[in-house]
Amino acid sequence: MLTGATSLDLVRDELFSSLGEVENLLQQFLDDRHNGSLLQQAIEGLEQLRGTFELIELSGAALLLHEMVALATDVPEHDGTERNGPLSALCDGLFLLERYIEQCRQQGHERPELLIPTINELRKHRGDAAPLSESHFYPLDAETLPVQLKSGAASSMERRAFNRLRQMYQLGLLALIRDDGISAATPLLQRALQRWEAHLDSSAATLCWIAAAALEAVEETPLHLTVARKRLFAQVDREVKKHGGAAGSEAPPPSPYLLRELLYLVALSGPGCKLCEEVKQAYRLPEAGYSEAQLLQAFDKLRGPGVDVMRSVAEALREELSAIKDLLDLMARNAGDPEQSLESLDTALQKLWKTLAMLELQTVSSAIEQAATRLSKWQPGEQQTLEQIADAVLQAETAINRLDGQGETSRAAMVEHDDEPVELKEARIVLIEESQAGLALAKRAVTAYMESGNDAMHLMNVPGSLETVRGGLVFLGMTRAASIIQAAGRFIQEAMLERREVPRPEQLEVLADALTGIEFYLESAERSAVSTSDVLTLAEDSLAELGYRIEA
Repeated sequence: MLTGATSLDLVRDELFSSLGEVENLLQQFLDDRHNGSLLQQAIEGLEQLRGTFELIELSGAALLLHEMVALATDVPEHDGTERNGPLSALCDGLFLLERYIEQCRQQGHERPELLIPTINELRKHRGDAAPLSESHFYPLDAETLPVQLKSGAASSMERRAFNRLRQMYQLGLLALIRDDGISAATPLLQRALQRWEAHLDSSAATLCWIAAAALEAVEETPLHLTVARKRLFAQVDREVKKHGGAAGSEAPPPSPYLLRELLYLVALSGPGCKLCEEVKQAYRLPEAGYSEAQLLQAFDKLRGPGVDVMRSVAEALREELSAIKDLLDLMARNAGDPEQSLESLDTALQKLWKTLAMLELQTVSSAIEQAATRLSKWQPGEQQTLEQIADAVLQAETAINRLDGQGETSRAAMVEHDDEPVELKEARIVLIEESQAGLALAKRAVTAYMESGNDAMHLMNVPGSLETVRGGLVFLGMTRAASIIQAAGRFIQEAMLERREVPRPEQLEVLADALTGIEFYLESAERSAVSTSDVLTLAEDSLAELGYRIEA
């Protein structure tokens, strides 16, 4: 069974339809507070969505919907306007969830950390729910963390020296809280932590060692200093205070929650943090799977323009490109007023490269900018300059087509083949579209064969169509999918056409399953991050049932 982000292509339309229905119900309830059935229907819709996300194992989305159900259940049906805040939070959560689903689908994996701020916003409206920590989804059990990895001191620290170090730490902490700069606060904080590590008991020394590593991660990686992270270093001061003048096991061990949060910062550290590497090895910390910069970039995309907006932008850019192509054609044929065409083309190119730069398509933006620079030296009849500009425009057109087809994250997909000629990129897109058309034709032919009472005439062209699809997949480097298509074509040619065997309805369903799996694979082909091995395995298993096993 397909689970996680790889299955979203199969249920995307149904999910968005359900989300839209729930959002409409909540909006209607906002206008008619006395109609409790609207709220109840919305809660039932949220429950169904939560069950769907649990089934396909998208943990972040499932947890968000669990919180939405809990909040919606707490909303009284006839509470006037006093509960506008929770209802608005529910609508905001639905909107963000739609964006999150698209991002998961495009990137091929879930990043549940992106939903923590939205979940905490929902929990804020419930008095009995504490906010989730930023490390909530990080796989580290706080209760099993060793608290005495450092040996510590055998005797207690002198009270005066301890108080002096606390004052030093608090001065650095104050600079940290005031945002005076991490470089101003770090020397004081690190000095106090190092001295405590050498002169306090084992559990306090271990805490100071981890806190020093977390501080190194904040400074060297660097990590963004949020209010929650500043509170962690303030909590370190309160924990160490319990060990002032105490030795051995007289003071309680540090909070497991505090250790876990500090270790999460260590896990996010960059490659240049030596102390962090020591802590990682000592605690065998699991990899976070992302960096701080990647997480912040994903946050920006989640709150940036959506797929519909990008589609509108792409449509407007295509109109600009069409006008640019017409101007290039006029100039190449020496038709019209050369000076006016030159001025119009320069204006259009300037506008295009600035728009592409704003969309963070830096490679194609630079190509258009360079084309605009070459245009300033163009003379009537000079074809080479116009050809170079045309190449840049074709490159921009490819980028815009991908932007339209895949939304925000298409920019990442374009980087993969940035060094390829424009013609090869265009050929890849055309081949995928033609392969999809060939598969659709084959499926229609099989359907017509079933509906006509097994008239083999409907299948005469199918093996040839599938062979054409196979050739395209080989060119694209999708050899495993090509082998599946070849096996499907052999089954139709050998069993259904040559031997005139009438397959059982179950066999035709299995064949359709295999072709549908390849269709899904092609639809996901341009999102290189998506893992489609499960779909290909299903298609191979389907053909194995028909007696056409594909060798690994």
